[in-house]
Amino acid sequence: MDSSETQSFKRVGLSFILMILGAAIALPLVLGFICAAAMGQLTGPMILGAALMFGIIIWIIMLMMVAWGSFTSMFIRRTAKKLDQLPYQFRSSFTSRGGILYIDTENGMIAFISAYNPFVIQVFDASRLDRIETIASSMTGIRFRFYVDGKKISMPTLLTNRVVSTKTGIGAEAVSKADAYVERLKAAKTRAEERKRGN
Repeated sequence: MDSSETQSFKRVGLSFILMILGAAIALPLVLGFICAAAMGQLTGPMILGAALMFGIIIWIIMLMMVAWGSFTSMFIRRTAKKLDQLPYQFRSSFTSRGGILYIDTENGMIAFISAYNPFVIQVFDASRLDRIETIASSMTGIRFRFYVDGKKISMPTLLTNRVVSTKTGIGAEAVSKADAYVERLKAAKTRAEERKRGN
């Protein structure tokens, strides 16, 4: 195993959980304190009441942002800048709400920055990939998915709240995009397996 390679895939990082918990507790308290100070009533019950009111609103907004992966996009972009320090040529990438996938077909490597573990670039030998496929459903959307060490990574190419034909228009385009990434992942896997055999 290469020194830059990740031992095991972690979709959710401990630092992400601590950041979410810290923000969910600190933001309502700070806003509650500011609100109570603005009203001239810096009492415990007033601060806690305002914090609870702001807390409900902030928690709902944070849950929505975490579910869509938009909460950590700034951290992901910052982490992605470190990609150039790795000894690979990631010429292909795909961004979805779950994170960013990078593919190096020449060296048979992939990298992934999870939206729920945004401070770490996880690098894998593509021989560790399994069940690489396109999932096309007119009801649930179109995506490509693969497994790293038995853990699923799903990358949607089309998410919609309406029925879309997978044979025409944007549905066909999304299927074509998913198929292209499936082929790139399979090519990287083949190259990684050839390298391990010494070819």
